[in-house]
Amino acid sequence: MKRITLHTAFIVALMASFSNFVLSQSFEESGGGYCALKKQQMNYPPPLPMDANTPAHTFNVLKYSLHISLMNNYDPPYPQSYQAGLDIKIRVDSALGSIKLNAVNRSLQIDQVGLAGVSFTHQNDTVTINLDKTYQPGDTVDVSIGYQHLDVEDSTFYAGDSFVFTDCEPQRARRWFPCWDSPADKAQLEVWAKVPPDVKLGSNGALVDSAFTGDTLTYHWRSDNPIATYLMVLTSKKNYNLDVYYWVRPSDNALIPFRFYYNTIDHIYIEQAADSALKMCDWYSKWYGEYPFVKNGFAAAGKEFPWGGMENQTLTTVCKGCWWEGLISHEFAHQWFGDLISPGTWADIWLNEGFASWSEGFWLESYGGYAAYKEKIDKDAKYYLEHNPGWPVYNPQWAVDVPANDTLFNGAITYTKASCIIHQFRYIVGDSLFFKAIYNYATDTTDFKYKNVVTKDFIDKMSEETGQDMHWYFDPWLDQANHPVYFNSYNFVQMQDSSWEVKFTAKQTQTNAPFFPMKLNVYIVFDDLSDTTLYFMNRKNDEDFSWEFDKKPAYFEFDPTNEIVLKKASLIFSTDEKKLQGSFMFNVSPNPAKNNVTLHYTLPKGGPVSIQLFDVTGREIRTLFSGLQNKGKQVLDYQINDLRSGIYFITLDTDGSKAVKKMVVRH
Repeated sequence: MKRITLHTAFIVALMASFSNFVLSQSFEESGGGYCALKKQQMNYPPPLPMDANTPAHTFNVLKYSLHISLMNNYDPPYPQSYQAGLDIKIRVDSALGSIKLNAVNRSLQIDQVGLAGVSFTHQNDTVTINLDKTYQPGDTVDVSIGYQHLDVEDSTFYAGDSFVFTDCEPQRARRWFPCWDSPADKAQLEVWAKVPPDVKLGSNGALVDSAFTGDTLTYHWRSDNPIATYLMVLTSKKNYNLDVYYWVRPSDNALIPFRFYYNTIDHIYIEQAADSALKMCDWYSKWYGEYPFVKNGFAAAGKEFPWGGMENQTLTTVCKGCWWEGLISHEFAHQWFGDLISPGTWADIWLNEGFASWSEGFWLESYGGYAAYKEKIDKDAKYYLEHNPGWPVYNPQWAVDVPANDTLFNGAITYTKASCIIHQFRYIVGDSLFFKAIYNYATDTTDFKYKNVVTKDFIDKMSEETGQDMHWYFDPWLDQANHPVYFNSYNFVQMQDSSWEVKFTAKQTQTNAPFFPMKLNVYIVFDDLSDTTLYFMNRKNDEDFSWEFDKKPAYFEFDPTNEIVLKKASLIFSTDEKKLQGSFMFNVSPNPAKNNVTLHYTLPKGGPVSIQLFDVTGREIRTLFSGLQNKGKQVLDYQINDLRSGIYFITLDTDGSKAVKKMVVRH
């Protein structure tokens, strides 16, 4: 009876956990989507813009060294207060006798300063530290600050349910330690954290030591790689479960630890999550450059955690029970795009979330091929088109005034449209140049690796790597709101020498945005069922194109595989085309079809009719109809449940005229 009870309890727990996992998957179907949705829904204290109270930046922070005591935060009533000491090493950029740091008065109380700091004032969320002398450009200065975090909830430092963790994006690090809180000023970090003996605590970088002194456990973490302040983190819990896996770094066979901190109920997911993360590390390292840090980790936080995931450098925080593949692939990609290369300003946030969202699809491509990748990109485009709020991806004002979360982290713009812009860049330049450009960007130690990027510098780098000025593409697609609405037209014209001319006019009709230049493509099928795809640049609106062929065209389609995903499009026939079709109408519905299809056509006169079905290679599958029919409307129904999913062509021949229709079968 005992064995049965234990087994039943395990099955019930497994089913409950699996149900939560599946619900999480279907909630937004992507890690970025879930992350964005949660971020948009959070209500924080008012944003802290770079206004008159923002410190002038005349120095560069080199390192933060933090000593923090969390001995009293893990048990009821879970106080938010703690004592801490912070040493800051800076390099002087212009002569100064004082420095100013962000430190929110409501959260932090400055008690004393030392080393080169001799006095201070703390007001308007800024601490001004007077130095012992005037320092010159190039000098390094060390300042110490003794401070305490007050017992207030501030949406940055969280204590509850045996958890203690921090969360800083976009500019909330200033609520748990004094700092220059800008993504552009990356610094090394070293942390000594005192906690009770049954607590496991993770932070950025490598674990140097964890040592007991009586009933106190001190964790010592150090990151020699610079970190943006919004990516600095502490995550801890009483009785945390910790599993450590290792990734073998190809360049030197070093073992890179992957640390998974999780709640007991999540144990059934961890092995699969770790297996996925290690495979992602292989895949991303191949295309983005070798994983650039000494550790990686994921930690499940408590119910207070506001996001789906947060890509803290080398230690991602995920929401409770959130171990599914899409979220992990999104957050892990941030280690390259966001952490290794951080945004220079919050106007450049699209480079973080766009690349991470795009990488979700690219990870699917690693085992599902291009079709799996493209399905994810198409979902991103669909989400954008259905939820577009009508502002551009790149907003330079955000570099000065950080907008509210539902704007900064808008899923339709910052995540999915940005992802699609990256996809379209891949389409424009082709895989060879695209992956060369991205790899060289992420491994560029001169300008980007372990540094920052602003949008212009990214575009310039893509131009350098592809050998063409890519501002023609990125500038309008990033700076302009909305997307093109195509109302294109084409016709077929028989020439005197029996050749055929295909004419095409590319026309954008949107009224809420200027013209979007784009590399277009069209697909033509000839009456012998041979085909061709043409690629060409569309640099102005209402632009005409024509091509001459020595055989009769029968079918024409604009962007048939929907590589230009950020668009709405329609295509119309010209009068000449209707004449070519012999004045009979021919339609296939539904299209896409699943089990049955109906052909509707009108014959201008009675006579012999032949209808045949071909696959995409031109191989005849079967004859659908062959015989005599009367003048007028005709309707034929066919079962197609024996056909595999894919693209097919139906030809209709009658009295010297021929029409071709494409049919998509989806089961």
